[in-house]
Amino acid sequence: MKKPLVSFNVLTAKKNTKGVFKSVLNVKNTVIKNCNLYSDKNGVKHIRIKTSPNKRPENDCPFCHKSCPVYDKHSSRSTIWRGLDWGGILVEVEYQTHRIICPEHGVSVAEVPWAYPGSRFTKDFGLTVAWFASYLPRSTTSYFMRVDWETVGRCVNRTLHNLEPERSRILDGLVNIGIDETSYKKGHKYITVIVNHDTNTVVWASEDHGKSVLEKFYKQLTPEQLSSFKVVTGDGARWITDCVNEYTPNCARCVDSFHVVEWAMAALDEVRKDIWHDAYSEYKQVKKDNPHGKGRPKKDDPEFAIVKAAKAKADEIKGSAYALGTAPVITKAYKRR
Repeated sequence: MKKPLVSFNVLTAKKNTKGVFKSVLNVKNTVIKNCNLYSDKNGVKHIRIKTSPNKRPENDCPFCHKSCPVYDKHSSRSTIWRGLDWGGILVEVEYQTHRIICPEHGVSVAEVPWAYPGSRFTKDFGLTVAWFASYLPRSTTSYFMRVDWETVGRCVNRTLHNLEPERSRILDGLVNIGIDETSYKKGHKYITVIVNHDTNTVVWASEDHGKSVLEKFYKQLTPEQLSSFKVVTGDGARWITDCVNEYTPNCARCVDSFHVVEWAMAALDEVRKDIWHDAYSEYKQVKKDNPHGKGRPKKDDPEFAIVKAAKAKADEIKGSAYALGTAPVITKAYKRR
């Protein structure tokens, strides 16, 4: 580490200086001790803010938030959390952590007000990553926030309760839904996804596919929630139809436009293959009926022209492509997330 560019003690500075750094971290019950501004070996500037919780919550359990006995106060170690960048400068929070022993959750690192349990990022950083991930691809989010690709998923999991404290309410008032499974990893790893067609958002997802997986979704719904369904779209899978008939018999079961287009395209392709086979057989027969000797044929050779025309016809059919509509936006949306 290079020599700090700036080093000052906040406690000896003006009173409002501590408030500035608290605003940067967006934390309460925190004591700001000092701050260092330095550049690393790559020339990237960092602000390292040394902090500590107030005396009252410094021994709280990070899970139940109850005050607990100290487990090993003397074996504390320095821990660094990354905060939101400040004008392109990396913000870091440093604190000498220690462990507490909770009667319910056992031994764990004491709670700090600026971070989630087990995280090395501040709460604001995690919430920002989760917000970006809900609107942008994960790769774009990781590049913009300067974190690892897998870190984005962990930040989303930690902030899920803050973003949606009552996740069951997202299933209220569903009218038109779509059900489909999609692969997310090699080796036939599938995930079942349910979308709300009216809002174009994912409302439920679970690993694997099949009737037993979809039943988990229906069994958690209340009679009022089930009665609001009017239309359920999906592919022609029997397990979707069985669940719809069993749990929402008064609901209309439709095949979504994405699969209709997909099946129509497959049918057109089969017709194209049959026509191409006929055209290619005709070309082989024409070539057999119009043989030519060694060497390059003449341009005005009528027999060569007939063979060339038959081959061109077969090649045109082989390389042709037919388009019938486009995939619905809702399907593209949930496959992207």
